[in-house]
Amino acid sequence: MNAKSKNPTQVQVFELLGRALYACNVIELQLRWMHKHAGGIWMGETPEELLKSVKKAVEKQQKDDKRMLGLVGPELIDAIYTPRCNKDLEAAEKQNLFVFKMDLKLDRKGRCRQAKAKFAKFIEARNYLVHYFARDYNLTEQESCRKAYDDLKKKCEIVKDAAEFFNEDYNAMHRTIQEFLAELPKSIEALSNKISKRQIMS
Repeated sequence: MNAKSKNPTQVQVFELLGRALYACNVIELQLRWMHKHAGGIWMGETPEELLKSVKKAVEKQQKDDKRMLGLVGPELIDAIYTPRCNKDLEAAEKQNLFVFKMDLKLDRKGRCRQAKAKFAKFIEARNYLVHYFARDYNLTEQESCRKAYDDLKKKCEIVKDAAEFFNEDYNAMHRTIQEFLAELPKSIEALSNKISKRQIMS
């Protein structure tokens, strides 16, 4: 341990606290972004109804969710990491419904379980820093500053671990979306050609 951390000043504690809270904010923004772009499955009895369903869902998803992260977090994690079951498609086909499915979820083996564990530790540390840190430490006293600094370092490790985990998935989803957008024109052209051939043959 260096001299700086042995006798941290109030300013040094605030500096470390500020960096930790900034990292917490970045994690929250990344989770909310991934939730908005995770995709989903939509159905309709007609193409027009399907289009309305997709549009309504996208508009709702793009609105900022004002609920606190601690409350909405588990919902976000499920939406980001739990892939849609193919039974949804099978059920729709049996009902002769038009279906549009787009899954950009991160469904690597065990990733959802890891995400839930990382989030639980992160949100506990984040809530403590936001709501209770000032209650437990009087930063006008040197000894309290030392204890606060030591506690902060432990909380920062938790936040750093979560930041690295979710940042990896945030970047992975970014790449997936870019690849999807690059292939989209080809998919639309192929579908258009298929429809044209059917019209000619009918």
